[in-house]
Amino acid sequence: MSYDAIAGWTMEQVRQADALLVRTTNPVNSATLPEDSRVRFAATASAGRDHLDEAWLARLGITVADAKGSNARSVAEYVAVAVLSVCETLEIPPAELSAGVIGAGFTGSATADILGRIGITCLLHDPPREERERAAGRETGIVSAVKQPIPGPPFQSASLEDVLKCDIITLHVPLERTGPHATLHWLDEKKLADTPKTLVINASRGGVVDEQALVEAQQRGQVRAFVCDVWENEPVFADITAQNAILATPHIAGYSIEAKRNASEMMCVALHRFFGLSDPEPPAARPHLQEFPEREQSLRKILEHLHPAYSYDSSLRKLIGQPDAQKGPAFLRLRQETPLRNEFSGIGLNEEILKQLPLLTKLGFRSTEAGAP
Repeated sequence: MSYDAIAGWTMEQVRQADALLVRTTNPVNSATLPEDSRVRFAATASAGRDHLDEAWLARLGITVADAKGSNARSVAEYVAVAVLSVCETLEIPPAELSAGVIGAGFTGSATADILGRIGITCLLHDPPREERERAAGRETGIVSAVKQPIPGPPFQSASLEDVLKCDIITLHVPLERTGPHATLHWLDEKKLADTPKTLVINASRGGVVDEQALVEAQQRGQVRAFVCDVWENEPVFADITAQNAILATPHIAGYSIEAKRNASEMMCVALHRFFGLSDPEPPAARPHLQEFPEREQSLRKILEHLHPAYSYDSSLRKLIGQPDAQKGPAFLRLRQETPLRNEFSGIGLNEEILKQLPLLTKLGFRSTEAGAP
């Protein structure tokens, strides 16, 4: 059975289910999942689990699965679009910038890869990953959410001092409220005061950044620009944060056809294996190669045409000032109603455009004759 992602499900509906398949906007806890339900398995089509009350699920004996890495490339492309747009606006060549990537899982690694391809020096900061790999006593590596990791040297985290000296800070960590590696308000007033920043990007989880401290740092000139895709009280967001962001979007950085396909495949495989079923046949990938109007030559205009971030930004800003009771549902509708995009590898551009703007090839766009495969 299906349910309205905004209205949620009824207790009677969930009591009849053997499994729950949800997304990041659907809380699963004692208020939404009754103790007397039939549910034995829950999966989220997202990397983060902060919408799941895992203690409650464990108490009920429910197995939990997620889709870590399914949208890694999509988020990385969102970050690249934001960075290149700001570089063009501020007239700064990407090669003159450094980026501190906070979190070196699937998404952080993909982000460092794509930023490196466009000339940005990246430092990855992830002490928990370094500790895990050291404790495991073996070599490992992260390349893809849907492929086996390629063995490599154990991960070594850049120091906090070094990453805070970078021009760009981009966050790719889960929201952990407690523990030795808590990330709630990880980027706070103290860290923002360390070194002036060209750009701060939060495309991980709302609450990882202290938004009030971020806005105040911008007003002091400590941060030139910031991008928010996630929000502290999502789906409600703070008007002042959105007003001051150079790019404000409704938690869509990971939205792409490929990411949805990956997440669906990972959830289905986990569900089938839990219930002792044969693995499902994965759907065939269908790249969408499209023609681009040759008259538009600006890198920013091309990226705005091919990536919906700035369209989302325009729509989200129309919600500023609305009462919370209206803003929250409207935020969720923006996420649901805008058509999904293809990732860059599924988009073909005219060869002349690729020659004029070689960064597009480095981002992963394909060459096609007049937009045809």
